[in-house]
Amino acid sequence: MTHLNVPDKNNGFVLKLLEEQSLSPSARISLQEKVIPPLKKGQVLIKMLAAPVNPSDLVYLMGKYGLSPEDGTYAGFEGCGIVLKANAGIYGRWLTGRRVALSALPGSDGLWAEYAVTRANFCLPVRKALSDEQAATLIVNPCTSVCLVERARQLGATAIVVNAAASQVGKAVIRYAKLSGIQSIATVRSKQNLKVLAELGADQVLLTSDDHYTEQLKETCHQLKATVLLDAVADKETATVLHAMPDSSTAIVYGRLSETHSPVGGQFGVADVIFRDQKIEGFWLAKYIRDTSSIGVYRLSRKVQKLFATGIFNTDIYATVGFSDFTQALDHYAENKSDGKVILKF
Repeated sequence: MTHLNVPDKNNGFVLKLLEEQSLSPSARISLQEKVIPPLKKGQVLIKMLAAPVNPSDLVYLMGKYGLSPEDGTYAGFEGCGIVLKANAGIYGRWLTGRRVALSALPGSDGLWAEYAVTRANFCLPVRKALSDEQAATLIVNPCTSVCLVERARQLGATAIVVNAAASQVGKAVIRYAKLSGIQSIATVRSKQNLKVLAELGADQVLLTSDDHYTEQLKETCHQLKATVLLDAVADKETATVLHAMPDSSTAIVYGRLSETHSPVGGQFGVADVIFRDQKIEGFWLAKYIRDTSSIGVYRLSRKVQKLFATGIFNTDIYATVGFSDFTQALDHYAENKSDGKVILKF
């Protein structure tokens, strides 16, 4: 086991699992000190430098994420830090002392804390050129964006529909799709994002509140032959957009931004599935990383970091805050996600 000097205790924001759905995200966390557990085989201890808030974090705080919520565990799914201690063989020794982007270990403490324990293969060494804030956002959104576009390419798509396109994933998808020669139709709720997404490279940007949105969507999808929907909204949105798309189109559902968080949260057009060969599949980055070889994950990381280095990817950041200001910033993000990320800096 390789290690540097580390403290025995940790401090961070733990989940308070509450049933009341109307509570704000800040009401669902509390600052708590805990003992740092001993490392199991394959694990590393990280001194956290920065950790963002993602939509998936907000859903987890509500107890509605795909992972069972654990009351009293630290929240936060991704971040950036320095490996202080390792019990993970040669790779762990190599990681020790290095700055890494990391994701939380499912079913264990998360990353909104001064220190974090995760598996060594959930850590990706990052380039010096990346700031702590950008490195902290390296995994969840950029890696998801690349995987989604690559999956659309596998499905033979030459054009895609991207809903919630003003999100960080949506913006990254538009940039990477353009780089990959795939056209994009972006849908948004706010007029202020129309110009922003067009300037990013979206081939068409549609406003979902427009009186003629459905007709515009169908016409544009058939004109550009868009056969893949990258769906962050789910619920009725999946069925609505697929119905406007050509036959044999596929929806890849990777999130659920709709207001309802019922366990049965999706809908589809039965006639479209039966008679028009429409398909629905899911994508979860944690499963992708778990099922992919270490070399495959490393290659994905290198690709994403190169996209950051060349300016193709860049995470919009609304605020970088410490423990004292985090709860207020967390509530702002919950209501204004398109403003940019909130980063907890340690």
